[in-house]
Amino acid sequence: MGLLTMDDQPNKTEKRVIIIGAGLAGLAAAIRLASKGFSVRVFEANEMAGGKMHEWHNEGFRFDMGPSVFTMPQYVEELFQLAGRRPEDYIELMRPTLPFNYFFDDGLVLNFYADLEKLIRELTDKTLDDEATIRRFLQDIATKFELTENVFLQNSLHVFANYLTKDVLKGLINFRKVEVFRSMDQANKRNFRDEHTIRLFNAFASYLGSNPFKAPGVLNVISHFQLNAGIFLPTGGMYSIARALVRLAEELGVSIRYNAPVERIVVKQGRAAGIQVGGEEISSDLVVSNIDVYNTYKHLLPQHKSPALLLNRQKSHSALVFLWGVNKSFPQLALHNMMLSNDMKDEYNTVFLNADVGDDFTVYLYISSKCNQSDAPEGCENWYILINAPHLQNQNWDEITARVRERLLQRLELILGEDITPHIAFEKVQDPRNHQQQTGAAFGAIYGNSLNGTFSVFLRHPNFTGRIKNLFFCGGTVHPGAGVPLSLLSAKITTGLIEKKSKQEAHAGLG
Repeated sequence: MGLLTMDDQPNKTEKRVIIIGAGLAGLAAAIRLASKGFSVRVFEANEMAGGKMHEWHNEGFRFDMGPSVFTMPQYVEELFQLAGRRPEDYIELMRPTLPFNYFFDDGLVLNFYADLEKLIRELTDKTLDDEATIRRFLQDIATKFELTENVFLQNSLHVFANYLTKDVLKGLINFRKVEVFRSMDQANKRNFRDEHTIRLFNAFASYLGSNPFKAPGVLNVISHFQLNAGIFLPTGGMYSIARALVRLAEELGVSIRYNAPVERIVVKQGRAAGIQVGGEEISSDLVVSNIDVYNTYKHLLPQHKSPALLLNRQKSHSALVFLWGVNKSFPQLALHNMMLSNDMKDEYNTVFLNADVGDDFTVYLYISSKCNQSDAPEGCENWYILINAPHLQNQNWDEITARVRERLLQRLELILGEDITPHIAFEKVQDPRNHQQQTGAAFGAIYGNSLNGTFSVFLRHPNFTGRIKNLFFCGGTVHPGAGVPLSLLSAKITTGLIEKKSKQEAHAGLG
């Protein structure tokens, strides 16, 4: 039977789609396709949805695991609007007035207020950079976003026809403005005078698992998400996003099967024809993989050659995470806190070149109980501490963890002015081995391949493959990249490709 077009018969298609993995991109893709009338089934290896986004409870404390900085909420809200629902009926958002604090070992503290005018005053009062410099930078990253949104973020870079659109041509004409040919560090040194400010904005490279001395300056667009667009937090924590998307997907008729690891993708006559789960073959018309793209080829398509670019690109960094139940409140800390290293170049070289964590590292500290007080008992705080670490390369992680923990406590004592050790009620540690085992991140590289290199944004794996028809990809390890906003845009790009393909087949009578 031919596939009916959306204009003719909405929600009457018989196209069956299987999505492998219930991460945020997988859930978003399921919602988008179900709202267009596709029959969608999701198979998830774990007992809960969310992928890298999940939560952990212990002794009255709740911890968000995985993504913690929530920006661009409109990308989530759009999913509910597509389904004719009101986002506020599913998820409640708050916007903290002081979402981020940056700490330096020399005693400087920069409060990153949500109010841009207060933020500008903070930076001009405490650094060598003047108001004109700060305003110019804010406009610059907004321009980068405007020029790249429809070029890199909302469309596939791997479909030639996309390069002929008005938005893409505008982006290409202004290509020099996005600073692809400069590193983030070089771009930031052109923008700022103060070493503190340069280091602060270089740290945004870690949001994508990359090295600011190698990653292109266009990635400074990530700071636009945080500064110009704002930082939000759902009531109930980050996992509320995944919970809300599951609810919406199920209301739209999406079937989600948990504890169902996919064993292989069934390929017949060069087309993805379904999957194998528990020894059983389940057929479908299309397959979307939302798991790590490296593992998709390595484990689910073992008979098919992996793309050379996927294998040969440098992996992103991983993370060493400490979860601490802290039996004291620290008013000098905000929802998000970053304690920056003194020699950032050495820090990233140690991670990427020496496959180790040095003594001078950046500390990211997230305390959701600052806004969601129920996340910790009264007078206590839930500390989620993340330190950039190399991906798995046969290191002794027990030794690295012990060494880093000792240095971490020294850094915290220096910055906060007291010994933290007596206040740690309990501890849970996650190293790259855990990330690989629990989230399926190949080699523990939680961002997939790094974006180090001038043309790295063009070398991300596409949202489809020309080798196997009817096989698509979404999630943080493919275009456009990692993190909540980019993963959701990945789902949008992927489902757009599927819809276009289905309409073409319908018109050709090939459904």
